[in-house]
Amino acid sequence: MSNKTPFEPLDWSKPTPGHLKLLFISGAGFFADAYDLFAISVALVFLKQVWSLTASEISLISSAALFGAVIGPFIFGRIGDIFGRKYIYGVEAALLAAGAIASAFSINPTMLWITRFILGLGVGGDYPISATLMSEYAPARSRGLFVAGVFSMQGWGIVTAALLGLGLLNAKINPDIAWRIILGFGAVMPAIVIYFRRRVHETPRFEYFVKGDVEGAKKAVKDVLRQDVEINNVNNTNNGIYKNLLRYLPVILGTAIPWFALDVFFYGTNIFGPFVTSAIGLAKNPLAGIYIQLYVVLVFLVPGYYVAAFLVDKMGRKSMQIMGFSIVAATYLITALMLRNGIIIPAAIIALYGLAQFFTNVGPNVTTFILPTEVFPTRFRTTGHGIAAGSGKLGATIAALFIPLLFPITSSALSATAKYMVMSNLLLVLVAVAIIGVIFTALFIKEPKGKPLELSSGELGISQ
Repeated sequence: MSNKTPFEPLDWSKPTPGHLKLLFISGAGFFADAYDLFAISVALVFLKQVWSLTASEISLISSAALFGAVIGPFIFGRIGDIFGRKYIYGVEAALLAAGAIASAFSINPTMLWITRFILGLGVGGDYPISATLMSEYAPARSRGLFVAGVFSMQGWGIVTAALLGLGLLNAKINPDIAWRIILGFGAVMPAIVIYFRRRVHETPRFEYFVKGDVEGAKKAVKDVLRQDVEINNVNNTNNGIYKNLLRYLPVILGTAIPWFALDVFFYGTNIFGPFVTSAIGLAKNPLAGIYIQLYVVLVFLVPGYYVAAFLVDKMGRKSMQIMGFSIVAATYLITALMLRNGIIIPAAIIALYGLAQFFTNVGPNVTTFILPTEVFPTRFRTTGHGIAAGSGKLGATIAALFIPLLFPITSSALSATAKYMVMSNLLLVLVAVAIIGVIFTALFIKEPKGKPLELSSGELGISQ
């Protein structure tokens, strides 16, 4: 195996301080991505006290950043494969920061929707670039750990949004100021990392396979390993057969559809977190729901990221993804049946809800982020990841847009019993979506764990 791949020194190295630096730079941006996407659920609790928002306006505001996050991965992902990962690394963070600041100064729902959409472009653009950059530098045996480490910052972004909201609530800050602080804070982290991202070296694989610059590839590897290395001069002529992206259609289906399915139920329950916890009988109102959501995130969701990071290079991406989808489907089915039959046992419901959140992470929430960085060749890696991430955010957008309209859990007019029935119907839909994720993962994904990217993607005609 080792004499077939050009990046043996990098693939079989131990983690270095250079790897950890990349993890921090990528992870800090992803913290901001998650904070900005989920902060709107907390901000809406305050915003509803200030603006008389209709159900359709809540839907549009909730989904605005997600609309941008659908488009951003396609645009930035393609640019990343044409001009390089470094070319736009930092640009998407600047867009994110600008959108966050502008959204905090919105004077009406229309302006808030537009500025959140701009923010979403930056969020979506960060997905393929941060994931691919970390993957193309990481050692083969711990690649899942490093890419999962980047993704784990999502949990802390959600926690920070909830903590800031609770702090403002307890300080009795004017609601019109509170929601602006919550949205504006989303500019802090991306503003910090812009400088560091612009100084990151182009990845060795892009230098080698796309630019044909062996010396540039050596410098990139040296930047992380802190030593001079030799790169195997593998015959690059076979790479031409991989210039047709359609050849990877099965891989596109295997990465895009499960991510779409994941984001329907992940964002469907989390972007309306305070309202969901209220609707399933865990909180008396959405304000109290913020506390419950924070508890669930800290106890179940955040630990799930780190369990996933520990297991993903041992258990493998495919089996972990199928397991996660299956357990989420089972727990939501049980919860839906309990709500439908009026069996409201808070301890049991929060355990089931928490279990679903935990195995969302010890499963598809982490693995769908990792897989597209491993199963596409270098010249299509950010494009492929962008298609998968954009498909995921399309699922999230559909959830954010239609849940308040078809399943009015944000309505204060419904009785508790009526909300239980509505939430039961929603959970049954999410069960079906999770099953779709299982099917497409099983049919179209080959396990890439522990393999150099040239093997897991079939690059250079090397078979697995």
